[in-house]
Amino acid sequence: MVADVTVDLSKPRGTEPPAGRAAVPLREALYRRPEAADTTTISLLARRLIGVREQILDWVPEERARYTRLGLIVVNTALMAAISLWTALTRVVDVPWPLVIPVAIFWGLLVLTIDSWMVSSSHGALGAGRWFMFIPRLIMAVLLGCVIAEPLVLWIFHPAIHTEVEHHRQELTGTERGLWTKCNPVDGADTTALTECKEHQLTLQGPAGTQAKVASLTAQRTELSEEYRRLSAELTEKQDLAQAECTGRKIDGGSTSQVRGDGPLCKQAWRVADDFEAQNDLPGRQQKIASLDQQIETLSLELGDSQQTYAQTIEKGIDAKVAQFEGQFGKIDIIDEAKGLERLSEESGFVWSAQWLVRILLIVVDSLPVLAKMLGGSTSYDRLVNRQLRTGQSFHGLSLDYAEHKEAASIKTAMDTIDTQSRLVREQYDEDLDAEIDRRAKRYADEMSD
Repeated sequence: MVADVTVDLSKPRGTEPPAGRAAVPLREALYRRPEAADTTTISLLARRLIGVREQILDWVPEERARYTRLGLIVVNTALMAAISLWTALTRVVDVPWPLVIPVAIFWGLLVLTIDSWMVSSSHGALGAGRWFMFIPRLIMAVLLGCVIAEPLVLWIFHPAIHTEVEHHRQELTGTERGLWTKCNPVDGADTTALTECKEHQLTLQGPAGTQAKVASLTAQRTELSEEYRRLSAELTEKQDLAQAECTGRKIDGGSTSQVRGDGPLCKQAWRVADDFEAQNDLPGRQQKIASLDQQIETLSLELGDSQQTYAQTIEKGIDAKVAQFEGQFGKIDIIDEAKGLERLSEESGFVWSAQWLVRILLIVVDSLPVLAKMLGGSTSYDRLVNRQLRTGQSFHGLSLDYAEHKEAASIKTAMDTIDTQSRLVREQYDEDLDAEIDRRAKRYADEMSD
């Protein structure tokens, strides 16, 4: 049987007042300081979010307002995070905005959890180690602030950004239309050699063939007309010479006989003129020029009609390509807004300064839970928590020592009991053995005496 060696520690020695002396009401004096707990729902929840223990805070009620507001800062940061994500998702995801609310609430709760951990894990931190504890928490808070602040910055500059994005899209559309117009002229000219026209060619059959044919016929007519005028001028000179020879008239630069009449020289001069006209076929040349004029006129009419039709076809094709180009824009999302804000910042120093001031302000506000805890310094509550932690550690060590000694004492008592029982068993065995020996010895003696 194991002996019970538990000790009643409910009344430590030295706590009873000495005999003959009045008992001092230490308990009443010890618990006079704690104030009644603040049971206001909002205040209590705000402090619980950042891990404040009301039992310790009751000893320093002056700190309640500080930690209540610190808890509200954490709540406000979570609300800003939820609004920021809601603003971002409504610009990225093409779904009704009520469907985005659960995701925004989840993000807000996540930020609330992280901020609550960062603040609550710093309670009781004192001395130089306090700052080393806050450095990683502050970095995390700034990173969260950057993520949260960007959508809010875009939301604040929303009107100007949207105007800039629409204006930029109009400029891009105008440039695209200009390229298609340049690379597809209505006259059907070939622009494939231009570098900027490699990706802006419409596969349409233009009036270039007819235009080239008209140009070729026009060149032929011009050449034939010049030759006809030259030959006609020579024929006229020869006819004038023959007429002067027949009339006996003297002409400048010519040689005539100046003898009037239809003589041999007159007939010879007319024969030369007629032979020249027959050899060069001036009437045929004139008919050919007239035929070319008719062909050119007919093709020019066809070219005018085809150019008008081709111009309409080109215009429709360009409109279709430009509409396809505009279709890639879609709804203005957060990326378009970010690029629009960047362009506005490049164009205006005021916008650049304003957007960075707003961004830094939002990051600071998002980092306020950790900043407020850092800038607030070591509070009375921190010192009490620190002492509570050290006392808890000490009591835990004493409790383990007590349990260890108690268990060791129990084991030692059990071992002693086992040793005692073993000794008693051996003694009883020895006694029984001695009695058996005596009994047999007596019986043997009796048998020998008989």
